[in-house]
Amino acid sequence: MTPDITLYHYWSSVCSQKVRFALAEKALAWESRHVDLFLFENWAPDYAALNRKGVVPTLVHDGHVVTESNVILEYLEDCFPEHALRPAASHERASMRNWLLAIDEVVHPSVVEVSFNRRHRPRLKKFPQAELEAIAAGHPDPDLREDWLRRIRDGVPATSEERCYRRLDRFAARLDDQLARSPWLAGDRLSLADIAVAPYANRIEVLAHPEALDAAQRPHLADWWRRIQGRAGYQEAFSFENPDPDDPIKR
Repeated sequence: MTPDITLYHYWSSVCSQKVRFALAEKALAWESRHVDLFLFENWAPDYAALNRKGVVPTLVHDGHVVTESNVILEYLEDCFPEHALRPAASHERASMRNWLLAIDEVVHPSVVEVSFNRRHRPRLKKFPQAELEAIAAGHPDPDLREDWLRRIRDGVPATSEERCYRRLDRFAARLDDQLARSPWLAGDRLSLADIAVAPYANRIEVLAHPEALDAAQRPHLADWWRRIQGRAGYQEAFSFENPDPDDPIKR
């Protein structure tokens, strides 16, 4: 029987990409509900009722709502153990979860910072300030609302971007070191660790310092990235295109 799965997602959201990648690798059918972040559909009351943070993705399975992308990955593994993406060995499973933790604690916040000026602020600056303030009134979190308006007005400081790029470079070095010792991040098979890291490699390639993935500097990471991109699951997950033909961001 086909599972009853609906995914609320945005085409280029790194967190959406990782869940789509897992769904593809597990050969699970799902219904797509595209949530346009730049039309602020993620702050609409009906979506906020599903996801109180107003972020993507959100998974609905058999009427159960699951949020937070790394939690969704583990949920899918619990519900659909076929095509396993979690290592069997306890020490490898612990390693996998440490990579997921690093994504949440270091990588995602850093990528959000360095993506804003280059990718998000130009899209948002098209709106008059008064309109942005009216739109922001719909944000479910007052602290995040204020931070969002400040970022649009002032941008992310260069010092903050530089610090985040240093963090991402150190993370890339960690990846290369691990991949010198095993073909995948948590052992001999693709796991949720690889699934979770892949969207950030994709994003780093289009930001200011793609050399973090350079083969001359990090050959093991570059080889892993080549193998990831060659997977049918990756290609399916990343095949969603920007629905706005006037938006210059294509990846």
